[in-house]
Amino acid sequence: MEFVRSRIGGLRILHRPDFAPEHVLRAIEAHRRNADRGREHCEHWGPASSVSRILVRRESGDLDLAVKWNHARGARAAVAEWLRGSRAERAVRGAARLRGLGIAHPDAVAVAERRRPGRLLESFLLTRFLAGSAPLPALMPQLLGDPRRRRAVAFEIGRTIGALHAAGLDHADLKHSNLLITADDRVALLDLDSLIPPRRPTWRRRVRALGQLEAYASDLYPDLPRSDRARVLGGYFEREPRLRERRRELVRDVRRWVEDRLERWRGRDRELHIYYPLAPRAPLAATLVDLRGGGRDARGEGAPCA
Repeated sequence: MEFVRSRIGGLRILHRPDFAPEHVLRAIEAHRRNADRGREHCEHWGPASSVSRILVRRESGDLDLAVKWNHARGARAAVAEWLRGSRAERAVRGAARLRGLGIAHPDAVAVAERRRPGRLLESFLLTRFLAGSAPLPALMPQLLGDPRRRRAVAFEIGRTIGALHAAGLDHADLKHSNLLITADDRVALLDLDSLIPPRRPTWRRRVRALGQLEAYASDLYPDLPRSDRARVLGGYFEREPRLRERRRELVRDVRRWVEDRLERWRGRDRELHIYYPLAPRAPLAATLVDLRGGGRDARGEGAPCA
């Protein structure tokens, strides 16, 4: 479906024809209020971005959305985004690169940007909320008690990254909070702006991608059996079989990358982990934006969120 260009409330908006710009603005305003309330009202809450779940009720049908606010990151980053496109706009372009690959990802319904001459101030990405899904760190406490499912998820993670690399694409930010596990245990990729500009999966980038996955696993789940973590590599080779003959070299280089990264992480402030959930929180309700007959916004009783 093509996007329509509009302007409202000082924002430049690209939106689906069936989602009016006024509705985009109301969803963004609802998320701003959530972000102002703090982490407990958001799916994700950090220095660079925040995300909350917004349920938009319309006469034409409800929309269950994840609204991501990409915060200002200083003049240098803003100028770079002005030239290359905002993170929200790049995420839509990144999603287009996944078409036909069988890799799950949230569908975008709108992008909004606030600009001034020569500078991008902020951007918003509105995607359909993947009901029943959870970031890998939030799901891991359940997986630790279910070895069969845990091994299957690990293999699926490897298959997903292998499929990405086999297609000539590289995701530059494979932290575990960017791996969303769906209700049927598929892996959905988040932060698709990392696919723009396109990066060819060189050997060094393959090592970094697999190293990121292993480093986060070692750091966040130190009791995870090594055999389970190795299943990620098994899934990767299923999609990239030509690399099997270089398995020992790949394992060696990934191990060195992980050791270096873990050493750099030692002594860091563990409170930084508040920016994504490591365990299930109390169920969050979706923020309700009722557009039927001018109803007021309220906190709804949505399904549990990660």
